[in-house]
Amino acid sequence: MNIGHQCPSEVRIMLSRRTWLSLVAVGACISVVRPAHAAELVEVAVDNNAIGAIAAAEGGDAVKIVVDPSLGPLEIRIGSAVIDVSGTILLKGRFLDDPRNAAKLGASIRNALVAAQPALKAQLEANHRAWTQPFARRVITWNAKLARSSIRGQRVADIHGRAALLEWAGAVIDPAGAKGPSALATAPKNPAAPTLASYIEYLEALIAAVA
Repeated sequence: MNIGHQCPSEVRIMLSRRTWLSLVAVGACISVVRPAHAAELVEVAVDNNAIGAIAAAEGGDAVKIVVDPSLGPLEIRIGSAVIDVSGTILLKGRFLDDPRNAAKLGASIRNALVAAQPALKAQLEANHRAWTQPFARRVITWNAKLARSSIRGQRVADIHGRAALLEWAGAVIDPAGAKGPSALATAPKNPAAPTLASYIEYLEALIAAVA
């Protein structure tokens, strides 16, 4: 449309309308491309990296893991609340050296997270299934390796504080028994990081020490 013959008032109205429509369009574009704020992470404090690995597997990208050695070995802290996650686990030295305890601990941590964050229930339940099912298959493979361990059926003194590992390998803990495998003296004391991958690497190293 040629505006050369329109009166000044009509031009002003048209320009103001065009300006208004342009501003609306720009505003719409800005509202579309503005990044959504990420949901705030749930902080979960744990005693060590092994427990942190299980908490990380349960919480996935909804949690931030913090290691706080002041917590008990079967305690976690969500926010300011300290929660007992022992469930049916019998506490022994380094109880997660026996990975058969991992899924039990995971279920307790999942339940604690659901209680603290009900909106995450479906996600947390899916996370639990996603890691425990393939992990159970790994445990079956590890059991087969340990069935050939030289300490299986032997009375062994737990001089390295590895009762859970020794019993998983089939040894009988006896203070008067033989010394455990010498490789346990240099075996890692903890996973390198609070991740499931680090926990699996840690278990592989322990199995190699007693196989």
